[in-house]
Amino acid sequence: MNTLRPLNIPVILGTSRKGRASAHVAAFLADLLNRRAGLRSGVIDIASLPLPIDDAGEAIKSTAYSEAMTAADGLSLGAGSARSARQPVTRMPT
Repeated sequence: MNTLRPLNIPVILGTSRKGRASAHVAAFLADLLNRRAGLRSGVIDIASLPLPIDDAGEAIKSTAYSEAMTAADGLSLGAGSARSARQPVTRMPT
């Protein structure tokens, strides 16, 4: 029997700014996605990734992030701030 796996839609928390409010929104969105049948989600917090700022990105290698992106069927990006009225944008690959 061929069973379909759930779509994996991680929410990427796209800011590492101190005092960010978007962490609550990202967790809320991931929770809403997990309540849907056939979907699974989690939050990927870029603040927890080892992102050096002293080069042009050549040293950025995160196995966990690479594996999460490889497994993702789509992404939801949340990078707005409390000062903006932007909503998270969800994109599905075409």
